[in-house]
Amino acid sequence: MRPSTTARRYAQAAFAVAQGDGDPQEWLRYLDMTAQTIQDSNVRLFFRDPAVGTQEKLTALDRSFGSFPPRMLNLLRVLVAHQRMHLVPQIRDEFRDLFREARGIQEARVTVAHQIDDSERQRIAQRLSSMTGKTIDLTVEIDPRILGGIVVQMGDRLVDASVAGRLQRLRQKLAI
Repeated sequence: MRPSTTARRYAQAAFAVAQGDGDPQEWLRYLDMTAQTIQDSNVRLFFRDPAVGTQEKLTALDRSFGSFPPRMLNLLRVLVAHQRMHLVPQIRDEFRDLFREARGIQEARVTVAHQIDDSERQRIAQRLSSMTGKTIDLTVEIDPRILGGIVVQMGDRLVDASVAGRLQRLRQKLAI
């Protein structure tokens, strides 16, 4: 799921500040911790509850995240003040994408029909790296339904070189 435009803008602003601070990786760590906390249903409901005042939410925020660096805490305060704490997981995801992009890292999800060994995994990563010119962060999933071959998803690009995909395309051609 793509983050909302609002989440993307917050992430871009936070990333610019984090780069200025010289430690985007540390910001990502704090965003991860915050997103994990927000995933708790009681915490999420607390920050979304209109009956709870903004000042009370800010006090709870300071109590929970007071050890965070001042600029990171400021971001969270702005999110509370604008009733946007529910966006933290999306902001974190978009921030992570910006972080990886700045480092030349491309996330790729590969689906295969059976378990592959490390040398096969490395060969796939090297091939994708040569195609993109980026370092590949490879995630391998096993799905016997593809029968054989490989399905690669990188960002919004999908390459289906699976046996099941080829059979489906052949069925469609023959149906015409």
